[in-house]
Amino acid sequence: MSRFLPTDLPDEDLVATLAPALDGLYHGPARLPARTGGRTAALLALKGFDGRDYIGRNDLRGRVSRLSMYLRHGMLGMAELAEYARGRLRGRDLAEFLRQLTWREYFLRVLAQEGGRVLENLEPPKSAVRWSTALPGDVQEGQTGLPCADAWVRHLVRDGWMHNHERLWFAAYLVHWRRVDWRAGYRFFREHLLDGDLASNALSWQWVAGTFSAKPYFMNQQNIEKYSAGRWCTGCTADCPFMGEYAELEHRLFGGPLPERP
Repeated sequence: MSRFLPTDLPDEDLVATLAPALDGLYHGPARLPARTGGRTAALLALKGFDGRDYIGRNDLRGRVSRLSMYLRHGMLGMAELAEYARGRLRGRDLAEFLRQLTWREYFLRVLAQEGGRVLENLEPPKSAVRWSTALPGDVQEGQTGLPCADAWVRHLVRDGWMHNHERLWFAAYLVHWRRVDWRAGYRFFREHLLDGDLASNALSWQWVAGTFSAKPYFMNQQNIEKYSAGRWCTGCTADCPFMGEYAELEHRLFGGPLPERP
């Protein structure tokens, strides 16, 4: 495409120039991404990440690196990040950051071994469920009536990014509560996530679905409330499908004996 585009095209002209050239490869209005791309922006983002309190990354208020987009597009390298982390981070923060890099490396190695099979169930689902193949319209539009789920979708579409816990919650809601095939969620994320690479995206969805893990992942209302500081739960009047203890939800979602109450 560089043969047809001037190399000095200013950012304010990118949308008007690229939208016709990429017609048919996207839907919705053309717009620039929420974050600046490129090697220069990547290095600035890396320099601004000191890693303090990274161990608390599961909390939506926690400190996350936001570097995955630059990894996804090759603006930063795995070894480069590991070297930076060993020079700047300490203790549990360093261990957690390296653990996340290791997961990424592992997913890439699974992709190298399995190829296109990562877009199919690598293992049979751990429960007898039937999944629909289409993404429901109310989910896609963020109009489910659940404040948390609708916020996750808005965050994804608006910012091209979601917190790691939001991704898990949304995936579990879609697959286990709405009974939608994980591949529909994978495609939804692939369309919108700026860091949505094939390996991490597909295999994380499979981990939630239970087709690449010992059991499906799911959460309850207490988990959402805890790690979001009640962002959506406080004052919520929706009929919350996530309410209940884990054993009760497991019975409701996947069958099996109902746990005995003490």
